[in-house]
Amino acid sequence: MHMSLRFRLNGRLIELKESGGAVLLDWLRREEGLTGTKEGCREGDCGACLVLLGEAPADPHAGKVEWVPVTSCLLALGDLDGRHVVTIEGLAADGPTPVMRALHDQNASQCGFCSPGIVVAITARLLEGGSIHEAALAAALEGNLCRCTGYAAIRRAVAKIAPDFADLPKDFSERLAALAERGVIPPALAESMKDLPPAASHQKATPAAEGSPASDERTLGGGTDWFVRHPDPEPETEFEFVDRQRKLRGIHKVDGRLEIGAAATIREFFASRAVRALAQGIESFEVDVASPSIRARGTLAGNIANASPVADMTAMLLALDARLRLKERHGEATREVALRDFFLGYKKTAARDDERIDAIILPDAAVPRRVAFEKAAKRARLDIAAVNTAMACRIEEGEGAPVLRDVRLSAGGVGPTPLFLAAASAFAEGKAVDAALVREVSRLAAAGTSAMSDARGSASYRTTMVERLTTAHFLRLFPELKLEEELFA
Repeated sequence: MHMSLRFRLNGRLIELKESGGAVLLDWLRREEGLTGTKEGCREGDCGACLVLLGEAPADPHAGKVEWVPVTSCLLALGDLDGRHVVTIEGLAADGPTPVMRALHDQNASQCGFCSPGIVVAITARLLEGGSIHEAALAAALEGNLCRCTGYAAIRRAVAKIAPDFADLPKDFSERLAALAERGVIPPALAESMKDLPPAASHQKATPAAEGSPASDERTLGGGTDWFVRHPDPEPETEFEFVDRQRKLRGIHKVDGRLEIGAAATIREFFASRAVRALAQGIESFEVDVASPSIRARGTLAGNIANASPVADMTAMLLALDARLRLKERHGEATREVALRDFFLGYKKTAARDDERIDAIILPDAAVPRRVAFEKAAKRARLDIAAVNTAMACRIEEGEGAPVLRDVRLSAGGVGPTPLFLAAASAFAEGKAVDAALVREVSRLAAAGTSAMSDARGSASYRTTMVERLTTAHFLRLFPELKLEEELFA
């Protein structure tokens, strides 16, 4: 199925008709000859194919455009309508940039295969604003792998770059001008990055010719999961790109509840002031979920619909008592279902064939709660959890120790579906926090699972980890009680 598309590529306006499901990486390399964007894992894990994507912010008050690093191997060409893509060739149009020179000077580019993605990732962080320091730039590279294991040299390059850009202006236009003046972005390209071109169409794909086979319609969010499983989609597949609909990207309060649109990304969720006010401390767990480039495209609704028993975002949302609004694909009828009731079995959900997730709803938006999240994985970052757990609660002051209210515990990786740990949650309700409570809640949490053994861990390991990670929630939320002194005496 072909779409009419209008977008910018390195400042140049592109207008074409192309299969909406074609992958950007392939089009860049095969049709445009932009081979600086490398094909590596084709699963969004290595960062070799990173490009900059300019798009309208979900918040209409946030400005005209925001720039994020994305993996072009998981980005549909049809999703570029009205957007702007910048590749390594665009950044290097006037010669080596300060980022490139720093990598060269510190011998951080050996075979060079990962270098374009690293340059894009660092440049994206400079564009993003906020505090620029060595740790921030290093965190921006968490989705980039170096096959030559030249990480020490890459860290030296980051350490060299950071002080030179610590004074970047907060205002986007001023920051963009400063980066152009310092040679990070060619001035002509920077001028074109201030706004976005008008889209050719906001409609779904249309048949390329009479007699085309019946389309296989897909509702697509970020594509970060779908394109891993379908790297070469059939040309006749028809896509509805839900992130084209701004209302589905919003996060706002409605009738005392917080509604998160189906197209809201993981990045937008953690950045939301409303989410941070409701789920206090949740922003500290963003680094535990995927990489910056995947968080920039992956959606909460997609994470839920994938129905993985160990999805990190699902664990957090279960602890926040989330509900889902399901909507007919070709109608207006909606219904709500609690997230805890949405998962029926392994990869099976309560959504009907004619329904999709329209919004994720968090109740009692005016009542803040504290949140803790833990996961056990083989790597500290960028890995699927063997086990994950989350806890949310309100904390009331008691005569002695704090008292727990509205307690909700969840766990993933310990059954065919993500689990709400009902017995452990109910036992903790209304009780003062002490070591005895922590022991019993942790025991009940482990007893509420049905773990199985697989390549990521045995059943006994998973069950033990649920108990220990539940204990870790209390240590994280109540450091002043020094519970570890009694728990581990």
